Amino acid sequence: MTERKVVLSLVRATGRLHLGNYLGAARDFAELSRDETKECYFGVADLHALTTLPDPQELAASSRAVARDYLAAGIDPERASLFLQSAVPETSELFWLLTNVTAAGELQRSKTFKEMSAKQADNVNAGLLNYPILMAADILGPEADLVPVGEDQLAHLEMARNIAQRFNHRYGELLKTPEGYRKKAIRIPGLDGKGKMSKSDGNGFGIADSPEDIWKVLQPAYTDPARKRRTDPGNPEICPIGQIHRFVSPPADVETIETGCRTAGIGCVDCKKILLGNVTELLAPVRERAQALDDAAVDDALRQGAARARKRIQPTLAKVRKAMGL
Repeated sequence: MTERKVVLSLVRATGRLHLGNYLGAARDFAELSRDETKECYFGVADLHALTTLPDPQELAASSRAVARDYLAAGIDPERASLFLQSAVPETSELFWLLTNVTAAGELQRSKTFKEMSAKQADNVNAGLLNYPILMAADILGPEADLVPVGEDQLAHLEMARNIAQRFNHRYGELLKTPEGYRKKAIRIPGLDGKGKMSKSDGNGFGIADSPEDIWKVLQPAYTDPARKRRTDPGNPEICPIGQIHRFVSPPADVETIETGCRTAGIGCVDCKKILLGNVTELLAPVRERAQALDDAAVDDALRQGAARARKRIQPTLAKVRKAMGL
C-alpha cells in the first residue's frame, strides 16, 4: 500500500471564515480530508494570534468559532485531524529548539516581520520576529509532505525549508523538507473595495451567516464609483460585486450582470440581490452543518484532532532532542 502524503495547514484564530477563505482554502481542505491518499492535519493557530495581544475571552471564542467553520465547510473530523495549535505543546518545544538554528538576521529581513511591525507599530514584540520559526515547527513537526500555501505564505514555507536544511546540515538528515501544495489562487475582493476579502479587515461575510446577515453587508458594499445614478453605465471589472459574481454565479447570470452593468441595463441593488441568491445557495450546506454543530461536538473534534497531532509530532521531537544532546 502506498504511504499516504501528510498535508498540513493552519489558519489564524482571528475572525470567522469568510467567502474568500471558503473558496480559496476550506472547500479544498474538505475534499482533501476525504482523499484516501492523504493524511490531513488542519490547525487553528491560536498561538500565532497572540502576537496581536487579543482579548483572552475573544481569542478563546474565536478559536472555537474558526474550528466550527472548518467543520461546517465539510472537513471530516474522523478522517482529518482538526486541532488547536496550543493543544499540541510539542510544537512549542520544537519551536524553541529550532530558534537555535535560525539566524536573527534572516528573521529581521523577513517581509512579513516588516509588514506586521508597521501594522502594529506600538506592539513590535518578539513573537512577531519569531513568527516564522513557530510556523516552521508547525510544518516540520508532523513531517508534512504538502503544505497548501498562498502567494503571501511562500516566504514562510521557504524559511521552514531553510531551517530544516540548516538543522540537517548540522545534526544529520532528520527533518523532512516540505513542498508547497498550490492550486490556482482565488482572490475574492473585499466589499469595501480595498484589496481582497480579509478576516482582519472585516470586509466580508461569514460562510455560516444567514441570508439576512449577508444582505446587511452586501447592501452597502462598494461598487463602481462611476455609477452615481441608476442610468450611468459601469465597469464590472473594477466592481467588487461584479468580480465576486464570477466566482459564485452561473455563467448565464455573469453574462447578464456584466452586460447589464456596462449598458446600465441593471442597477447595483439588483446586481447585489442576484449575488445574494447565488451565495445563499452556494453556502446552504455550510449553514446546515453549522446549525447542527454544538459546542460539545466541536470540542470533541478538537480533542481527538489534538491527540492525533501530538502522536504524529512526538517522534520528530524525540529525534531532534536526542540529536541536540537533550
